[in-house]
Amino acid sequence: MHTNPAPGTPLTVIAVSNMLGDIFDCALALGLPVRRIVLNQPEVLRERTISYRDRLAMLPEAPQVLELADYAPEPGEACVLGTTAPKRDALVAELIGRFGVSEVAGSAGLRFVTLVHPSATISPFARLGRGVFVNAGAVIGPNAVLGDHVFVNRGVTVGHDTRVGAWSRLQPGCNVGGHIAIGEGVMVGMGASVIEELVVGAGSVVAAGAAVIADVPERVLVAGVPAAVRKQL
Repeated sequence: MHTNPAPGTPLTVIAVSNMLGDIFDCALALGLPVRRIVLNQPEVLRERTISYRDRLAMLPEAPQVLELADYAPEPGEACVLGTTAPKRDALVAELIGRFGVSEVAGSAGLRFVTLVHPSATISPFARLGRGVFVNAGAVIGPNAVLGDHVFVNRGVTVGHDTRVGAWSRLQPGCNVGGHIAIGEGVMVGMGASVIEELVVGAGSVVAAGAAVIADVPERVLVAGVPAAVRKQL
């Protein structure tokens, strides 16, 4: 089961990236006001990247923007990560070390919450960890288990009885079958498919459009149809 924060719960977004618009979209759909944006490092802008400041204009009210050094949790706030960068686990570990973890709204400590877009379909028998984000149109099957801070992008399907390790990223339109074990820190690329009963080792990357029909070792890049190991990571 999963529970979104109650409508009206103030939301703090920690770290920014191109996924900020997706966070805002989900927050607005759930009735969660975005109150604070916490910057942990300088923003990297590419040719077609929209800056976080431009994205703030999407919101009905401008949130407070502050540096990580000036941040402290406020009573009642819910927190989400605004980045899927590979080293976000170190950021969360730093924050928990400073503030501890809050399990209940209003108690002291950092409260990372799970956000599920209203258009996603989550089985009542699925289990979602702390800080999971499920984007629009995703489908999570019965008895699936998503570890902490897993990011599920638009239109992803996760089959029954599949386990996805913490910090993993499932990119738009990928299909993950049933009875699969995905390790921590895995990325499954856009439009890729992983057939049922397989293991994808921790830290590995499945390239966009790949068709995985055999187990994937740890910390490798696989690509192609059928997918094959291209390099060690």
